[in-house]
Amino acid sequence: MKKFIKVFAIIIGVFVLLLFITPILLKGKIETLAKEEINKQINATVNWDDFSLSLIRKFPSLSVNMSGLSVIGSQQFEGDTLLSLKDFYVSVDLLSALSGNRLDVETILLDQPFIYAKVLADSTANWDIMKSSTTEVEEEDSEESSSSFGITLEEFEIKDATLKYDDATMALTTSVNHFNLNLSGDLSASSTDLKVNSSIESINLTMEEVRYLNNLSVSLSANMLADMDQMLFTFKENDLMLNRLNLGFDGTIALLDEGYDLDLNLKTKRTDFDAIFGLIPEAFMSYVEGVNTKGNLTLQSTLKGVYVDADHLPAFNVKLIVEDGFVQYPDLPKSIEDINVNFTVDNSGGSADNTISEIKKFHFKLGDNPFDASMIVKNPVSNAQFKGGILGTIDLGSLKDAIPLDSFDIKGIIDANITVDGDLKTIEAEDYEAIKANGNVGLNHFYYASNDLPQAVDIPSAQLKFSPKEITLDEFACNIGKSDFSLKGKIENYLPYIFKDETIKGSLIHQSKMIDVNEFLMEESEEEATEVEDTTALETIEVPKNIDFVFTSSIDKILYDKLVINDAKGKITVRNGIVSLDGMDMNLLDGKIIMGGAYNTQNIDKPFADFTFNASNIDLTKTANSFSVIDSLMPIAKSSKGKISATLHYNSLLDKEMSPVISSITGGGNLKSPFIEVSNSKVLNGMAQLLKNDKYKKLKAENIDVNFILQDGKIIVKPFSPTVFDKKLTISGEQGFDQSLNYVVKAPVSRKDVAGALGFLSDGFADSGSDYMVDVIIKGTAKDPKMSLDLSEATKQAQKEVGKEAEKVIKEVLKDENVQKSVNEFLKGFGKKKK
Repeated sequence: MKKFIKVFAIIIGVFVLLLFITPILLKGKIETLAKEEINKQINATVNWDDFSLSLIRKFPSLSVNMSGLSVIGSQQFEGDTLLSLKDFYVSVDLLSALSGNRLDVETILLDQPFIYAKVLADSTANWDIMKSSTTEVEEEDSEESSSSFGITLEEFEIKDATLKYDDATMALTTSVNHFNLNLSGDLSASSTDLKVNSSIESINLTMEEVRYLNNLSVSLSANMLADMDQMLFTFKENDLMLNRLNLGFDGTIALLDEGYDLDLNLKTKRTDFDAIFGLIPEAFMSYVEGVNTKGNLTLQSTLKGVYVDADHLPAFNVKLIVEDGFVQYPDLPKSIEDINVNFTVDNSGGSADNTISEIKKFHFKLGDNPFDASMIVKNPVSNAQFKGGILGTIDLGSLKDAIPLDSFDIKGIIDANITVDGDLKTIEAEDYEAIKANGNVGLNHFYYASNDLPQAVDIPSAQLKFSPKEITLDEFACNIGKSDFSLKGKIENYLPYIFKDETIKGSLIHQSKMIDVNEFLMEESEEEATEVEDTTALETIEVPKNIDFVFTSSIDKILYDKLVINDAKGKITVRNGIVSLDGMDMNLLDGKIIMGGAYNTQNIDKPFADFTFNASNIDLTKTANSFSVIDSLMPIAKSSKGKISATLHYNSLLDKEMSPVISSITGGGNLKSPFIEVSNSKVLNGMAQLLKNDKYKKLKAENIDVNFILQDGKIIVKPFSPTVFDKKLTISGEQGFDQSLNYVVKAPVSRKDVAGALGFLSDGFADSGSDYMVDVIIKGTAKDPKMSLDLSEATKQAQKEVGKEAEKVIKEVLKDENVQKSVNEFLKGFGKKKK
């Protein structure tokens, strides 16, 4: 007996040891083999940080755990994460697998999964990662395929998931954040009760730059009866919450070989009008606290039939009805009342083209003014037919008495009377006479003031008229502070633009007596400037290619800082993705400026600007004091007097922040002036110090004619020869857009000034005679120039003259008889000593 116990203990010990070491021995081989095989089969890189097998954790179940799983895309999606997972855990009953006819899965857990699905404009999807296989797959025998082997699942759980989906073919972006799901029940039974608990913290959906869902929270708690043999699921007690709107639903979902057989009903559990506020996100609930409401609300939907795809839809119906709605905010004198809405969406089944969307009634009363609207849309896919209208008056002054508008003040009367009746095919045929789209919208005594605007907006009157062919702006008068605006014009082809995304055309004529730009420039306090740093960068603005618009402007006077601009006229054209300036001319700075050019975004990846600039008789001092860019590049301009004329052609690519790509800047121009006087500049003060003569602190230049080119991030100045101090000098060099300087000034300088600069030769030659050529080297930056003199040529000339002067002196000395006699005696004595 003792021997048996001893043997049994050894067997048990070995068995326990095997439970420990078997997963360890198998782990490496399984993990390596799995990675190799998976990466062979897909166009992506699959990896994980840790993989473990355990028979001890839930014996006799096998526990599999994988941590740090990631799937990284390749090719067009190089570096993109398609899937990542903090932990993946599966628990399987090992004995069921050994039976050969079923596999009992006890638990599946996905912890913090992240899924990013992406579709490019060419319809390429990042999840299509399986490599094509040339291996033929043999068809299974029908008897084998109907094997009795099955898989059961007790619990499935997802914790804190994030899902993102971007589809460039539809301009669609959506995200699901903090998604949790727990599904439990005896899935091994042919008929079982399942419990579903799910929650989503926020859902966002944007399509074609329109935000349809903004932080919508969703939760679902449901019990369902699952017939696993028929794959039929029947919903019983449940709660569906959209933000705080509580909905209930019942019905069945059956899984077919192709598609789903649906029979579902959904409706609100509360029927009072206040329930509609349940759709407001929690973050904005403070805006409706204490609101008094009355009325009845009905929101219900049915879905019945088989769903396969967009061409095979079940019949569905959505109905929203509001009766005798009433809303009044606390502490406000007026209310929005007599709110009645009847909105339905119906589809008899089959194609999406069978959908009929209808606003049968949309009515409310604000103050003493009623407002009504209606619309019906049929056959949205094949030929959208639409009929409806708007009729009513909105007193914006009453609006602020009924709704809290603490951040701004608004007044005015909007009168609208518009009717539409037509279809898409008629628009495509351009048979506008067969379309009814008439009416007008008027705005009178409008006033808007906000802390976000430096000046209030006052619109005494504005009138829009609608016809099938065009929208006409008959009148628009606006005052913003001291500035006035008057607009007239029309917009054509707006219906094809709305329904077919065709090109919209228009023209506007603008006139202003004065525009004070200074009133639009909001000043910020020193405290705001130090505490808040604006890190927002501009982004490339794409000009739509389906806009053809001409804007003609005439402005009597423009005030900008200290600058006064008179008689500004010109034309701006928006067409084919290009904004063009055509003949924009204005009088300013005692002269005239004409501008032209374009901002081109036809290739949005390489937008560029191409402009020409022509100025005549512009006052240089006023220019430097009016434009910061002139002061930045040429600080010497502020110390200058005179008038200039200039031409400039500029072309450059623009980066994603709308800044010029310095290396791409090309162009050039010319600058002329009959006379310029410069005094007290850093450059001239440096020259006066080098030459030790204060007269160089004030320079008068005549006959200036400068040609320059823009290249390699520099302004390259070709040699030019103005007259300075009645003498010709030559200037050449370059200046970087980073303000770096590299100039050489070849200047004729008087002998006396050169002598002063040389110092040690000042007594060696006469003051009279021709000037010396001196090279003035200017480096450093525009704000901190560094001066130096190259006197090598002047030194050579001075030394040559000193040598000639010395030779003359010697000759004069040798003419003296006593000197000649002394020299002869010295030479005789020297000869004797030599012998």
